[in-house]
Amino acid sequence: MIDMKQAVQIAKRQGAELLGTTNLSLEEVERTKYNRRDAWMITLSHPLSSVEGPFAGLGRASRDYKRFYIDMQSGELLAMKLREVAAA
Repeated sequence: MIDMKQAVQIAKRQGAELLGTTNLSLEEVERTKYNRRDAWMITLSHPLSSVEGPFAGLGRASRDYKRFYIDMQSGELLAMKLREVAAA
C-alpha cells in the first residue's frame, strides 16, 4: 500500500522525468478511483517557460498544472493529465 507521501514522491519523480523539470510544486492530493482502481490524484504545477516579462500574468496562467494518478497498491503511474484552470 502506497501512502500519501510516497505517492507525492512518485508523482514528482515521474513528473521530472516526463516534463523535463524538477521545479514542481505540490498543489493538491486526493484519494480517487481511476479505471476502477484505488488511486492517489496528485496535482503538481511548474512555471511556464514561455511566459516572461511584465505581462507574464495576463491572459494565461503563469503555471502549468498536471494531475498524476498513482495506483494505491503498486505505486504505478496510471496517468498524467492536464488540469485546466478556470479564468479569474
